[in-house]
Amino acid sequence: MRRIRKTIYSVAVLCGVLWGCAGTYSSALASDEKPLTLKMALELSEERNLDILSAREELVRAKGKIVEADAEGLPTFNAGASYTRREAGKEDILEEDVYSAGVTLTQPLYKGGQIRAGKRQASYGLLQAENFYKETREQIALGVYNRFYAVLLEKENVATAEDALAFAEKYLEEVKKKRVLGLATGLEITRAEKQLAENRSALIRATNNLKTAHLDLFELLNLAPDAPYMVQGKIAYVPIDGGDPALSLAKALELRPELLRAKNLVKEREQSVEIAKSGLRPSVSVSGSYRYDDPNQTGYDKKDTWLARLNVDIPIIDSGATHGRVVQQTALLEQAKRGVEKKEEAIRTEVQSVYLDLDTAAQVLKEAKVNLDLAKETLRLAEVGYREGVGIQLDVLNARASLTQAMQEHSAALRNYAYTIVRLKKAEGNLVDEPVLSSIEE
Repeated sequence: MRRIRKTIYSVAVLCGVLWGCAGTYSSALASDEKPLTLKMALELSEERNLDILSAREELVRAKGKIVEADAEGLPTFNAGASYTRREAGKEDILEEDVYSAGVTLTQPLYKGGQIRAGKRQASYGLLQAENFYKETREQIALGVYNRFYAVLLEKENVATAEDALAFAEKYLEEVKKKRVLGLATGLEITRAEKQLAENRSALIRATNNLKTAHLDLFELLNLAPDAPYMVQGKIAYVPIDGGDPALSLAKALELRPELLRAKNLVKEREQSVEIAKSGLRPSVSVSGSYRYDDPNQTGYDKKDTWLARLNVDIPIIDSGATHGRVVQQTALLEQAKRGVEKKEEAIRTEVQSVYLDLDTAAQVLKEAKVNLDLAKETLRLAEVGYREGVGIQLDVLNARASLTQAMQEHSAALRNYAYTIVRLKKAEGNLVDEPVLSSIEE
């Protein structure tokens, strides 16, 4: 019996030690979390986001096409050799080795404008890739702001839910004390308990929403769901002056990578038309070659041969193939021109829409602040009235619920205002070059 007690005691001590170690390990994990600021999140997106990495590879491909286009106008050098082993057969065929070798150098001079047009097209293709890279970075940056602000909003909602829960717990204790003194009824205790239960559920939902917002942000940054990062910061109200829609539109028409891509596409298609037209233009090239043959097989005293050639090809009739290609490329060129016009109209509409949204967000934020102040005062008056016996419990509960809603609406309005400013920068086309970092309090 004593041995059993000793064993149980030893197990209990061991469990206690392990529990303490587990607690220490959990604390260590929490301390290992790295702060993740908005600036860090933007930097991580540049380094890790898969769309940005893919856009960089498009830059590499475009540079490769430039090398390929340049090679079209450069000389080519080819070498070849052959060896034949003849076996003895009939009387006049003896067993012997036959070998030869040769080299050829060819320099294209003119291909109907195809070489020059190809080089230009490749250079415009590189500009396309650069603008696509910037467009991708701008779009991902906008997504980082959106998801980072979402995390900060959910953090505010968790804080609001915790505040509401703390109020409910304190309020229930006060009602219980009044019940002991005969100043509160059982119904009032039930109502207070119901509010406490609802606030606990609200806190659970808010906490889960915060976790989901973290996962969404980590996905965009290409981080593991359990990455040791903790978002830091708080959305701040940084008002901007009315702004200048005309100036913003001018910036957008100058900087928006989507529009620049559309304009470069027109230039690319123009070179495609020139390349198509080269099908009925002459081509000129020069070539030189050297060949070594077995003198025993050629019958000549010399065993090497030099050759220089000027090649001129003049197409006469191709049965309309070139005309068909020119018609196709011309149609694509016109489509590209229409695309530029469409993109310009979309940008004008976007800039005007963002300014309208900014004005709306500012007004909503202003009203949300007024509503929040009124909700705080309403709760204070309701608590005083209930304490003095001139008010009822429902006034306090309703006022507290209204305050919680007002706090959530104010946080959402603040987030929407800050994000609309970010959208304005994105609409102007300089969100990456001029990040909006002042809207976050570290």
